[in-house]
Amino acid sequence: MVDVAALGRLVAEYEALSPSSSPEARQRLRDVCYTIGIYTGEADAVRAVARARMLLARQGPADGGGATAGAPATDRARAALLAELGDLAARERVRAAPLPSLHDVVQLTRVTVPDCVGAAVSTWHDDGSVETFAATPSYLLALERAQSGADAGPLPRLRRQGEGQIVVRLDPGRPDRFADRARRCGVRAVAGAHLRTHPHGCTVFSAYLRTPVDPGTPALGLVEVLALQASAALDRFALSRAVADLLDRRHATGLAIGLTAERFDVTPHAALSLLVGAAQRLGTDLATVARHLADGDRPRTAPGERGGS
Repeated sequence: MVDVAALGRLVAEYEALSPSSSPEARQRLRDVCYTIGIYTGEADAVRAVARARMLLARQGPADGGGATAGAPATDRARAALLAELGDLAARERVRAAPLPSLHDVVQLTRVTVPDCVGAAVSTWHDDGSVETFAATPSYLLALERAQSGADAGPLPRLRRQGEGQIVVRLDPGRPDRFADRARRCGVRAVAGAHLRTHPHGCTVFSAYLRTPVDPGTPALGLVEVLALQASAALDRFALSRAVADLLDRRHATGLAIGLTAERFDVTPHAALSLLVGAAQRLGTDLATVARHLADGDRPRTAPGERGGS
């Protein structure tokens, strides 16, 4: 086994000493040639140096830094890949560190928008349910849920408009559940910004204000900017949740394939086919079957179906 790093250093030293004519340099050159001959198995100095250069060219460029230069090509490629991944990870940490979360945005809205009671981000579904992703302070959860059946809130108008920003002044004397709760919370106006439209729902960023405001005021411009930040944070949240769900399902599916292949002595491809067939016969999906196997539970049949042939 040739130490390519050491051989590269010897060839570099040979090339540096060759032009010199001093006695010390000539003696060192003879020592270097002898060592290169030992590495290459050549007694003649010229053939030994030529052989050394051929070996170095076959191994690729050496960096003279030790283990990495003398490692096999696959190890050097792996080290380069790991170094590249480490650099990308460091850049990602720097880039992602200052990005605010949804909670950060609603908290920032509360402290920066004049006369703001608080803010929230929620999705109102057509079935009447409300999914709140962030709300500051916590009692705004009640106001978010009260908007689902209120004509006075911004939600009906945002549903009709589909985009942009809506400012709704609340009549404190109107006998409505949303108006009553808003009055108890000290809310006189709501600035709602549409974030996205789901097939069966609507997501809105709501800023609750103590005093009525008119369209075009600086406070509403600030609310619009914060709504954009909330939209970006919501997208990052949805992406991270989708990626986590995908990784979880892939892990469970891979584990189920391995268990099936080992249990019934089949190939991984055949194990996947067995799992798909079992999911079809049991009236469920592959992810459910894989999760049951990964958890150590037996898949259950759908209601009204039998598990036999």
